Amino acid sequence: MSLAYWLREEPAEPVEEGRIQHGPGKGLPKLVFQSLDASRTIVKKIATVDRVRRKIILIQPSDKALYLSGLRERGVPGYVYIFAHARSNSLQGVTRQDIIVDLIHRSGIWHGQPLMIDACNAGAEPDGIASSLALALRTFVTAPTTTTWNYAMGGSAIGQGAFEKLPGVLAGLPFPDLFRPGRWRTWGPDGKPIAITRTSPRDGGELVKGPLADVLMKKP
Repeated sequence: MSLAYWLREEPAEPVEEGRIQHGPGKGLPKLVFQSLDASRTIVKKIATVDRVRRKIILIQPSDKALYLSGLRERGVPGYVYIFAHARSNSLQGVTRQDIIVDLIHRSGIWHGQPLMIDACNAGAEPDGIASSLALALRTFVTAPTTTTWNYAMGGSAIGQGAFEKLPGVLAGLPFPDLFRPGRWRTWGPDGKPIAITRTSPRDGGELVKGPLADVLMKKP
């Protein structure tokens, strides 16, 4: 990809007839949705759909490095993979779970599979956005309890995954605290948390169940 692409100031790739026209997402289907931007204004955004790898990328093309990371992710066999910015109660600025549910249905790639949400803090609260999606879709949902770290090369990398930020004034640096790994929480189709694991389905993580899960659930 040319250096000119990364230096230009255009906000996002143009979309015609439902597909992005150039840039790293060229040719992929897109879906338009509304959400809040950083100034709390309702704006239109696009979701990029990779039907081969079963991914829905809510990161916007103007967020170039993370968008490229989402495109390069291999996806997770057996899951629909959702890549986004998030808080415990929102995905990519969307606080209404019905909007996300509509996007998932319109993507054409969801047929009842579990979801893996790769988005910071999307699983931080037992009754947050991940829980509401599990209940609304009647499927299993796995999401991180902490910040997640993804790099433009995608795939496995040291420091990629769920980790806390560095402490104190170092928190603003773009590096995870490798000594404080996060956890991935899974909800059942009833919207209730059922398990926690140190790794995600992307990393081959197995669900932690039984008494150990009960102990982990009680940790902050």
